Amino acid sequence: MLAHKHLRRYGVQDMWDEVKSNARIKVVDGSKTIFWKDEWHEKGNLEVLFPDVYNIVLGQHNTIAELWTNQGWSFNFRRQFNDWEIARVAEFLNTVEAFNGVQTGEDVMWWKGNSRGEFKVNSAYKLMDQTNQQT
Repeated sequence: MLAHKHLRRYGVQDMWDEVKSNARIKVVDGSKTIFWKDEWHEKGNLEVLFPDVYNIVLGQHNTIAELWTNQGWSFNFRRQFNDWEIARVAEFLNTVEAFNGVQTGEDVMWWKGNSRGEFKVNSAYKLMDQTNQQT
């Protein structure tokens, strides 16, 4: 447990990296989640995982709702793929194919710090304490 004197020096800004790294978006209708930029996929941020694909796709700021259709994903690319890009695009498509689609409701932030996905300040402090003990 963090000593009381250490609790006073941590503010929200100090905790932001910890909060951000332990949260992801749970997609419901996809209207508030930016496909490439937000942390919603279980493997991580898709812009970071697939920067080469990101650079050739149109709609880099589209939401999931804008890219999802009844038939599945609808991506548009700036140009045709080069031979050496095809395997990487296939890997990207395989990564996102497991998405189950959108539903009625709003996207929500899911906190990894507890089993119900609800952010609690004490769970953030516990995570910070664990991080500090490891260093």
